[in-house]
Amino acid sequence: NYICEMKRVGIIGGGAAGVFCAIQMGSHSNLDVDIIEKSGELLRKVKISGGGRCNVTHHFVSNAQFIKSYPRGSSILKKNFDQFGPLDMQVWLESRGVVLKTEADGRMFPSTDDSQTIIDLFLSELQKQKIVIKFHTEVLNLKRSQDKWEMSTNNGSFQYDYLVIASGGAQKPRDLDFLSSIGIRTISPVPSLFTFKILDKNLTSLMGLSVNKATVKIAGTKLSETGPVLITHWGLSGPAVLKLSAWGAFVLHEKNYEFDIQVNWLGDKNDLETLTSLIQIQTKHPKATISNQKISEIPTRLWTYLLSKSEILETKKWSELSKKDLNKFTHNLVQSNFSIRGKTTYKEEFVTAGGVETEQLNASKMEHNHHPNIYFIGEITNIDGITGGFNFQNAWTSAVVCARDIMQKAKF
Repeated sequence: NYICEMKRVGIIGGGAAGVFCAIQMGSHSNLDVDIIEKSGELLRKVKISGGGRCNVTHHFVSNAQFIKSYPRGSSILKKNFDQFGPLDMQVWLESRGVVLKTEADGRMFPSTDDSQTIIDLFLSELQKQKIVIKFHTEVLNLKRSQDKWEMSTNNGSFQYDYLVIASGGAQKPRDLDFLSSIGIRTISPVPSLFTFKILDKNLTSLMGLSVNKATVKIAGTKLSETGPVLITHWGLSGPAVLKLSAWGAFVLHEKNYEFDIQVNWLGDKNDLETLTSLIQIQTKHPKATISNQKISEIPTRLWTYLLSKSEILETKKWSELSKKDLNKFTHNLVQSNFSIRGKTTYKEEFVTAGGVETEQLNASKMEHNHHPNIYFIGEITNIDGITGGFNFQNAWTSAVVCARDIMQKAKF
């Protein structure tokens, strides 16, 4: 009988993408799979994501809707979701006993609200399939030797038939040096999910206050997002700001995180609609003080802050407001101007834009076009999503696409 030669697979990185890729290939009889991890633990980001609850994916409506949440890499994912998409991940987890729940904003978590549920499942799958994990092993150099990939590490050299790079988002350009030495083109990484720093003590004194629907625009660009906005002790955060930081990752990096924004605290209401609302209050409640009678969507403390920003005494009665006062107040309700002076990393969901240029990859396999048998999955590629489970879904999808291609090759 013809016996197929065993092939060796080296996966660099023991995060979400690397571990999930190993699990897919572990049951293949012709493959020996190693995970090479420079730290002493696997799935570190899975553990801390979503406040320790692990936001595994996002509620799925359609491919067209889902890919709108990826500032970079949506065209690749659009094709690959047909191979393994959000619904497939849900089935995969639930068929292994993990019950999922969907929150109001579409984020999906294990019903235990504990990331350890996902970690325990993944670790038991790795154990079942006898995947070898080389901890505390840092890759120093890669080279192609005959028809194999040779990897030099601090723990010696290893040879593999197939190499999967799943080392996560590079935090510094030098984290990508080991790839440029073999001719892989990369884009210098920049932070993608971060919050905006504002040096206005009157605003930041309102920390903890949130508005359900505000629109934040970056002056001088077309970048704009609508959604919940949270005032923090350093400036502005919340889904609208985080989404904006992802879409503007490279633009804002070029500006050195110094730029101006306009905030419409009433979401999508324009000047005329807002002025009309103010005049209606003035007509109905002329004797009421301005601080006591307000537009319902605006929290009281923010209303007071915006009155002060408009140079209007909060003790004034509505009947005492001049046309000029009304216009100024309208402007600050729908177009408050703020200067951003820096960013604060949204640490729990730290994500970078940049990494391996996707134009070099065969999208349906995640294999390099010019270097055979080397694959790039997860956040090492220039693919990233907004907060909400989208980055994990990219990890699961790219891991499966890559694993299937390697398993197909290993049959022969």
